[in-house]
Amino acid sequence: MKRLLTICLLAAISLGSFAQDKECKQEKMHEKFQADKVAFLSQKMDLSVKEAEAFWPIYNEYSKASEEVHKAVMDAVGKIHKAEELTDAEASAAIDALLAAQKKENELQSQYTEKFKKVLPVKKVAAFFAAEDAFRKHLFRQFKDKKHPMKPGEKRPFDGRRKPAQKETTDKTQK
Repeated sequence: MKRLLTICLLAAISLGSFAQDKECKQEKMHEKFQADKVAFLSQKMDLSVKEAEAFWPIYNEYSKASEEVHKAVMDAVGKIHKAEELTDAEASAAIDALLAAQKKENELQSQYTEKFKKVLPVKKVAAFFAAEDAFRKHLFRQFKDKKHPMKPGEKRPFDGRRKPAQKETTDKTQK
């Protein structure tokens, strides 16, 4: 527990550079998101203090660069969603921009994977990617639960992803 607190403290200190305007609500939300993510990743990766000191500065660089590239991907996706309003040339340019941004996203991930491998054992680098995926799923579940809150003991309504339970019929001709 003491080790996890130390890691979280180191990560929180390094994340302090993310927030420049403390009064901005969006920045505060982003800061909280980052702190939650750091705590989640720290717990899943089980980093030693030495590993954390080497990993988090590189991760912070990666996170900042990744956010910029992700914004470019989302901007291109936004344009593509308006394809019917675009000329053929604009649609082609939007597709090219999306592919270029996705390529840059993959290159960034490859570049930083090599940097992570220099400061962490390869199994912990793999644990990092697994933890990031688990964090995304965790966020999605939180969003989904807030969007469709349930009362204790209530079953989630059918959402189309799994087949609903079929009722047993006593008439064999209906089967």
